[in-house]
Amino acid sequence: MRLYAGLFSIAIFIFLIDIIFFLIFLRHTKNKKLWLGISLGLGVLYSSFWMWLFLASPESYSYLQEDNYPLFFLATSIMIILYIPRLIAIIFRLILFPVQIAHLFNRRKAHIISLTLAAVFFIISLFGIFVIRFQFRVIEQTIESQYIPQSFDGYRIAQISDLHLGTSDRFKHSFNKMVDRINELDVDVVFFTGDIVNNFATELDGWQPILNKIKSSDGTYAILGNHDYGDYVKWESSNDKQRNFRDVIAFFDDINWKLLKNEYTFLTRRRDSIILAGVENWGHPPFPQYGDLNESLPDTVNKPVLLLSHDPSHWDAEVKNHEAPIFLTLAGHTHGFQFGIRSESFNWSPVKLRYDKWGGLYQHKDKYLYVNVGAGTIGFPGRIGMRPEITLITLKSK
Repeated sequence: MRLYAGLFSIAIFIFLIDIIFFLIFLRHTKNKKLWLGISLGLGVLYSSFWMWLFLASPESYSYLQEDNYPLFFLATSIMIILYIPRLIAIIFRLILFPVQIAHLFNRRKAHIISLTLAAVFFIISLFGIFVIRFQFRVIEQTIESQYIPQSFDGYRIAQISDLHLGTSDRFKHSFNKMVDRINELDVDVVFFTGDIVNNFATELDGWQPILNKIKSSDGTYAILGNHDYGDYVKWESSNDKQRNFRDVIAFFDDINWKLLKNEYTFLTRRRDSIILAGVENWGHPPFPQYGDLNESLPDTVNKPVLLLSHDPSHWDAEVKNHEAPIFLTLAGHTHGFQFGIRSESFNWSPVKLRYDKWGGLYQHKDKYLYVNVGAGTIGFPGRIGMRPEITLITLKSK
């Protein structure tokens, strides 16, 4: 039922945009009947494309089947590139309508302003798909804490998250730039905070030669994200799902990344140690809660803890008030909505409506959370103002 409701909503949105855009911008043109036919025809074609994409194969029924990824990304790209700019034009034209009534603008000038803004977003969207999504940005952050042992003063961490490799199967070469940037940082350890795939282990084919080139003195540690369990696919059998999950797990061994599944290990410098804990995914519904924080820690916690947890909502729910000295939690998951603004002075993204802590550093008393906005993409194969991130974290003993 949710599938049909979603498709119906998409179709309504498409036709509303087509019809309202025609009424505002095209109905006074000489060829208005032609434009009306084109608008409605394109709306029918685009809506039909969505219907076919989801319903053509009922037995495997969704875009989440790997063979359908390119078609789904085409569908979402059309939405972002063609329909969202027209929505922007409609909104601004309606905003300018009172100005036109007040005779400060005539209709032609109001049209030009609205369509110009739509054209700007159109260009930015294209740039986000073909350029920005592969412009990996290093964001530096220093964490100073009384819990950090003196031996770890200056310890350097690289964090990456949300690779979603199935989205970028045809652009593997672009991720060599990510690997090179990480290696140039010459860090002590690398952390990956979940969502290596969209759904399927087969998305990992061909990525081993790229990802196993990541180097650091203490190796690479990883956790799972909500997409890594295969929960968003209608599997033919539970055995198929389990086999897929085993293959995802095995890939981490193939690339020499140490996977922590509600487990802990130790990072050691001289006589000092930090507990490195990694929980499985823990999120608010509808996201799964496989994570067990207490299981991920020793029975007696007598050392500072650095925690890897994919979903930042876990920090507010369980981590920040936990009795263990978890001085730093690293998370991902939000992608920064792949849309927004990130700078030293201003951070904004629509994802803030869903996640209060969506990107950057947050603090509660003597505990810190850092949320990485990801290196890959899901849904829309682009990033608008939200460049893929490599976080460079330096620990400083207080």
